[in-house]
Amino acid sequence: MAAADYTERITAVAERITEARDQATVHALLTEGVHALGAENAVFVSFIRDNADLSACRFMLVCEPDWCQRYLEAGCFAHDPWLAYAAHHSEPIPASTLPVLDAEGRRVIALAMENGFASAALVPAHSGAGHSRISLLCLGSTQPGFFEGEGFGRFRLGARLIAAELHDWWLARIRRELIVKARITPADLELLRHEQKGHSSKRIAAELHVSKSSINSRFQRMNMKLGVPNRRLAARLAVECGLLIS
Repeated sequence: MAAADYTERITAVAERITEARDQATVHALLTEGVHALGAENAVFVSFIRDNADLSACRFMLVCEPDWCQRYLEAGCFAHDPWLAYAAHHSEPIPASTLPVLDAEGRRVIALAMENGFASAALVPAHSGAGHSRISLLCLGSTQPGFFEGEGFGRFRLGARLIAAELHDWWLARIRRELIVKARITPADLELLRHEQKGHSSKRIAAELHVSKSSINSRFQRMNMKLGVPNRRLAARLAVECGLLIS
C-alpha cells in the first residue's frame, strides 16, 4: 500500500473511533484498523495502575476469545510483562525487544504466541502525568518476526494514533458509566474531594457530623460502584474522567 493511502486509511479509522457511540462500532473500527496496519490479531487492554499493582482491567479483542479466557483463568494479568511495560513506558516497541527474565512472564508470552501473537507490537497509551488509567494496544501476527525490521517506523505512527483514540474513547465511556450506571451522587463527589485532599475518615466524619464507620462504609460502597480496590483510586478515576478537578 502506498504511504499516502496507508496514512489516509489509518487517519480515517482514528477519526471514526472518536465519533463512535457504542462499543460494537469501536470494535469494528479496531478490527478495520488492525487489518489496515497489516496485523492479524489484536488485544486492547485498559487498566488502572496503582503503585506496583494493576487492576480494573477491561479488554477488547480482535482474536480468538478462548485465549482471553485461558489468560484470565491462569491469572496472567498479574504477571504480564507486556502490561508492566505499558504501565511505565509510552514508546511503541516490538515485543521481542523486551527482556523477560522470570518464568511466570515467559509463560504469559508463550500463551500469547500460541494464540496468534508469534510476533507482537506493544503500543501503550497514557492520559498524561499523574493519571493512573493506562491502555495497551497489542498487535499480533502468526508470522514470526513480522513486527521487526525497518518497516516498524511507519507502522509505529499509525498504531500509536489508533491506540490513543481508543484510550480516549474508553475514558469517555467510563465517564458515562460513572454518571449513568454507577450513579455517582453529589454526596459521593464530596467524599471524593475529601479523599483527593488527603483527609482521613476521622476528619471527614467530623466535618460531615457522622461516624467514622459510616464514612468508611460509604467509601466501600463507592469503590464497588466504581470497580476500584480503594478510595485513593476512586478519587483518581473521578479526576481522570472529569468529575473532579485536580
